[in-house]
Amino acid sequence: MFEYVYMIFLENIFCSYLRFVLVTTCLLFCIWFIKKRLDYNLRLPPGPWGIPLLGRLPWISGGSPDAYYLSLNSKYGDISSVRLGINLVVCIGSATTLRDLFNRFESTGRPQTPLNNLMGGLGIVLSENVLWRRQRHFLHDKFRALGVSMWKHQRLEQIVMGEIDEMLSNIKNRLGESVDPVLVLGRHLHNVICLLTMSYRFEEGDKEFIVFNERIARSMKLYGSVHIGEHLPFYLVLPGKKAVIEEINRNLTDISQFHARHIEERLKKRSESGKQEYNDLLDYYLEQVEKEKEGKSPTIFHNVQPVRQIVQVMNDLFSSGMETSRNTVVWLLAMMLRETVVAARVKDELARVVGVGNLVTMAHRQKLPYIEAVIYETLRRVSVVPLGTTHVNTEDWDINGLLIPAGSHIVPLINKINMDPVLFEEPEKFLPERFLKDGNLHLPDYFIPFGVGRRICLGIHLARIELFLFFTNLMNHYEFRLADGVELPGLEGHVGITHSAQPYTLVFRKFKE
Repeated sequence: MFEYVYMIFLENIFCSYLRFVLVTTCLLFCIWFIKKRLDYNLRLPPGPWGIPLLGRLPWISGGSPDAYYLSLNSKYGDISSVRLGINLVVCIGSATTLRDLFNRFESTGRPQTPLNNLMGGLGIVLSENVLWRRQRHFLHDKFRALGVSMWKHQRLEQIVMGEIDEMLSNIKNRLGESVDPVLVLGRHLHNVICLLTMSYRFEEGDKEFIVFNERIARSMKLYGSVHIGEHLPFYLVLPGKKAVIEEINRNLTDISQFHARHIEERLKKRSESGKQEYNDLLDYYLEQVEKEKEGKSPTIFHNVQPVRQIVQVMNDLFSSGMETSRNTVVWLLAMMLRETVVAARVKDELARVVGVGNLVTMAHRQKLPYIEAVIYETLRRVSVVPLGTTHVNTEDWDINGLLIPAGSHIVPLINKINMDPVLFEEPEKFLPERFLKDGNLHLPDYFIPFGVGRRICLGIHLARIELFLFFTNLMNHYEFRLADGVELPGLEGHVGITHSAQPYTLVFRKFKE
């Protein structure tokens, strides 16, 4: 009996001890885990706490992400962070920091999201790693061969001037009428890219262009309205969101079919004629495909179907290239309506250097520093691409003691930099003189309207040439005013992927000599 009681006693002691060890172990593990998480979180860039699964999404859902990101930087500094859904978003409002980070190889990743996955990781905007590097090098090389350069631009200039000549003629036929500057510019800017890439152009009234343009514009607006969903894996099942994604996908399919049809026609033409004239980017691409088939060149397509990749590259060039250039020229015209003193000085410089009513060419560019300053001041003041493009780092970074974990969504706050009073005195004012030094154009290192680093805008030279030639020729040939009853467009505009001006209409009249 005594032995039995003793055994029960020992068993109870052992069970109590075991429970104590288990509870203590669990408690110590929880303390260790919490401390580790706290230490980890304390190393992250400063920012607000969020709620489980959603983070801070409820605070910005339906609002403006760029305004929210700006508020974070204002409160927490130039490197701030916020948890949005499953992603850590790091907002950077320092040009120096962006230049450092975005020049690193491990900064060139792109977010893997439901929206971005519609493109299948193809093209040039959303591709990554080996595919992106090879495509970037190929496009950079072929763009230079096609004249997309600030110094060897004769071919590109010829294309642009051809479109400008027709645009000016079309305006002449509509003097005194109310016209939408988006429509005045859209087809001609689109044709520049068309001619460079596929030697094709849309004629006035072309129904295919109207549909094509509507698809691009609609997709950009839809994408801007739902891109917050990239932070929620279950976003597609939310009420109404699946329909939006499906519409974006339909538009993308229609645009892709347009390019695929032209590729098929070009392949047939090359097969019949046997000519390889390298008239455009598509010719260069198809020649590369043939070289790879014959084993004469290493592949630039890296395990993807070449035609699909070419189609998506065309999609990227058309959507991003046309949208930003058109928006910028529309903003330039709006600024001339707002800043009448600046507009008068622009016309004076043109009259002195070029002569009223004469065509402005790239040969005049260096003699028109004030006008170039006006263009860059507009880019600064309105920030056409306010958040740049989101990068993803492939390795952990330690930046001044702050941890930026691999896989973070890194958002460059171009709009914050552009309106920083430390960098730009009285940033709310429109002062082109801030980009002049001793009478010459001067662009400081911290001014990065086209991005910075390894993924800087591929079409930067194309954009600069288009903006200069379209803006100066409009200003040197016609005067314009707002149509009757139309309000002066404000600077708030509409923010989607790009920052566009509120719709307005103009009345053109012949420039008074």
